[in-house]
Amino acid sequence: MRFFLTTCFLLWNFSGVSVGAPDKDQVLRMLEGRHWKLDIRVFNKLGDDADIILIEIAKNDSLMNVIRFRALEVLSLLPTDKTASFLEDTAEKAFTPMARRGFEAMKRSFAKTKPERVKQLATKLLKHRNANIRISAARYIRSEDQALFKSFIDTEKESWVRKAVQN
Repeated sequence: MRFFLTTCFLLWNFSGVSVGAPDKDQVLRMLEGRHWKLDIRVFNKLGDDADIILIEIAKNDSLMNVIRFRALEVLSLLPTDKTASFLEDTAEKAFTPMARRGFEAMKRSFAKTKPERVKQLATKLLKHRNANIRISAARYIRSEDQALFKSFIDTEKESWVRKAVQN
């Protein structure tokens, strides 16, 4: 009986060690599915280094874009400096759908904790080559800095963009 209890105790102790950091395959499985929905409780339980794994997934060009987009959405739950740097880089340099989602994730994750960082990124994105990204950035700026927003409206060349940001 003592041997059985000792074995159970050891197994119980060591099972906690292996759960520490999430496995990339486990996270990928969590992002898959036709009827996927962001479950905050599940993703908050991933623990440390989850942001690193999600950044790897989001960067991986060989994965389907829907998985990469979902990884960005989950990253908005993990407001670390690594996440902020990655989302800024994604918003500035990635292809349009990824850039727009990167900026949206940045706003959701850091608008309250690091508003100046989000504003700085939005200001850069006001000059983005893609109009939809400029619109998203301008809508954020409209709520944060009226003078900068007015300056954007005065300098934006596309009339439909000016109209879209004012709605």
